[in-house]
Amino acid sequence: MTCWGVVQGGGRVLLSEPRELVLAYDREAPADQLRAVFPADKLWEELREVLVLEGGDTLFWGVVDEQNARLAADGLLIELVCRSREALLLDNEAEPLPLRNPSLESLGRRLLEPLGFRKIMGPQEGVRGELPVEKGSSCWQVLAGFCREAFGTQPYVDLEGVVRCEGIKPWRLRLDRVISAQLSRMPCRRLSAVWKQGYRGGYDTPYRDPEAPVARQRYISAESGRSPRAVLEEARQVGFLLTVVCAGAWWPVRGGVAEVEIPRVGRFAGCPVRQAVYIRDSRGQRTKFVLERGEKDVADGKAEPGGRPETDQRPGGGWRGFCHTGGQPV
Repeated sequence: MTCWGVVQGGGRVLLSEPRELVLAYDREAPADQLRAVFPADKLWEELREVLVLEGGDTLFWGVVDEQNARLAADGLLIELVCRSREALLLDNEAEPLPLRNPSLESLGRRLLEPLGFRKIMGPQEGVRGELPVEKGSSCWQVLAGFCREAFGTQPYVDLEGVVRCEGIKPWRLRLDRVISAQLSRMPCRRLSAVWKQGYRGGYDTPYRDPEAPVARQRYISAESGRSPRAVLEEARQVGFLLTVVCAGAWWPVRGGVAEVEIPRVGRFAGCPVRQAVYIRDSRGQRTKFVLERGEKDVADGKAEPGGRPETDQRPGGGWRGFCHTGGQPV
């Protein structure tokens, strides 16, 4: 593993081998997080960015939020706390002026180029009308809101620094070398019905989950813009979580749909990756996954293996050598 720091002037410095490194992904959070601890023989120059590579592939590229030096019994240690480059969009306020007939090209000029992003990928057609930009909105909020309304996608920044707005297609992730696992069923999170407000003001349109164990219902106003079906599906997903810790390293995981055999529990397939944490320390390497309910819950004994994802191409390049054979695309 090779770690580079980017100093304030733009030059790169080679960092020492990390004593401990933790890389975290959460599908609901725009930016990945990195925490790394390095041995040092003196204070480091202030860093603004960090790159983590293995075998020539980039595992992480992000901005430094904290650079902490501490003296311990075993010497001087430097701790870096970082977020991936989506942090630049999160931390910068967008100019509060509306955009007429917005497109990714115009958003790129207004929001992305001033922050150092040179390439944006996605549908190039514009949208008729006006995109309001309220005071206090971050560049991320504006871009994500536009992508959600125009394309039904969530933007992200890939490991080459390209802003991707076309959405990400699922790809198959075969997990093995299971160290530990925990299956959590939480019927308390399931909803039996969601009622949507009609144009007359009443909540008269029900959407139901016939498999919910007990009655739990919610009401959605017309102004919320939320989909009742999406609310039901989200409640269904969080009512079942499978946590798996696998030996070795698996990265990147964005868009992964996992398949795993757990001894004395069963086989699970078609399980979207909700969260993942990669840990590298004195005990070796391991990756913890939090998986959602698959298309077919094989371990229930009700059904067969889950369906094949739309594609099995790992997105954005990534570190092929970081995955042993079981974790490669098939």
